[in-house]
Amino acid sequence: MSTPSFTLARTGDKIPAIAFGSGTKHQKKKKGDPVLKDSVDESLVDIIKFALTEGKFTHLDTAEVYTTRIEVGKAIAESGVPRNKLWITDKWNQGWGGRHRSTTPSGPYESLVKGLELMKIDYVDLFLIHAPFFGEDANEVTVEEAWRQMERLVDEGKARNIGVSNFDVPVLQKILAFCKYKPQVNQIEYNPYLQEQSPGIVEFCKRNEILVEAFSPLTPIVPTKVTEGPLDPVLKELESKYGVTNTLLLLRWVYQTGILPITTSTNKERLKDITKVWEFELEPSDVEKISAAGKKFHYRGFFQDYFEKYDQAR
Repeated sequence: MSTPSFTLARTGDKIPAIAFGSGTKHQKKKKGDPVLKDSVDESLVDIIKFALTEGKFTHLDTAEVYTTRIEVGKAIAESGVPRNKLWITDKWNQGWGGRHRSTTPSGPYESLVKGLELMKIDYVDLFLIHAPFFGEDANEVTVEEAWRQMERLVDEGKARNIGVSNFDVPVLQKILAFCKYKPQVNQIEYNPYLQEQSPGIVEFCKRNEILVEAFSPLTPIVPTKVTEGPLDPVLKELESKYGVTNTLLLLRWVYQTGILPITTSTNKERLKDITKVWEFELEPSDVEKISAAGKKFHYRGFFQDYFEKYDQAR
C-alpha cells in the first residue's frame, strides 16, 4: 500500500504522512567531535538509502543542528530515487540562549543556502525554524526578521513550503499578525504521554490550517525515557487484537489523531516493518483508549527549560 499524504493549505502540496528522521541518535555521533563533524557518516548514508528503497519512505527530515545534511544529500544521490519523488524537510538552527549560538546567526536564509549546497539539491519541500529562540546570545534576528527571510526563500524557490518547530500559541500568533505566508507546519514533541507540548497548541494549529508533525512519537516504549506507565497494558492488549507491534500502534495512533509522525531507526528490519502502518486501522474506541491512558502520565523529553512554565501550571 502506498503512503498516504496530508495536504498543505497554502500550496496544496501533498506531504507524505510519515517521515524518516536523520537526527536524534544519528546526530549524537558528531556532537563535540571535530573529526566526525566534517566527515561523512557512511553508516547513516546506508540506512537512509535503505529507508528510501526497502523501507519505502519518501519523506526525509533533517536539520542544520543535526549536522547530517551531507549524509542526506549523498543518500539521495546514491539511492536512485528521483528528486521529484521525495519530500525533504530541513530546519534552521537558530541557537538557544545560554546553551549555544546559532551556526548561521544571520538567519534562516543563510542556513538554507548552505544546506542546499551541502545536500546538492536546488530546493527543499519544507523549511522550518527549529525553535522559537531569538536574541543576541542565540542569533542576530528577531522573529519577524527571521520570518521575512523564510518568505524570501519561498519567493526565490529555495523552499516550497515554510513552517516552524516547537512554537507555542503566543509566538505563532505573533507571526500570523504580520506574515505574507503563514506557517504551513509546526513540528512538535507529541506522543500519548505529551499530547500538548504547550497549552492548546494542537487545536490552535488545526484551526489555523497548520499541519502538526510529531517528533518522539515512540517515547512511551523507549526504556531510556519511560520504564513503565499506564499505556503498557493498553498496548499489550491492542498488540494482541491487531497482530502488530507497539511501534506500529503508536505511529498509527499519531496518524489517526491527524498528526504526521517522524520516526527513525538503525535497524533495517524494523524500518521495513514500519511500512505495515498503512495495512490496518485502529477503531475509534482504541484511539481514544490510547489517548485516555496517555493522559494519566506526563513525560517531556526536550526543551524542558523553555516549557517549564507550562509544566509548573499542570
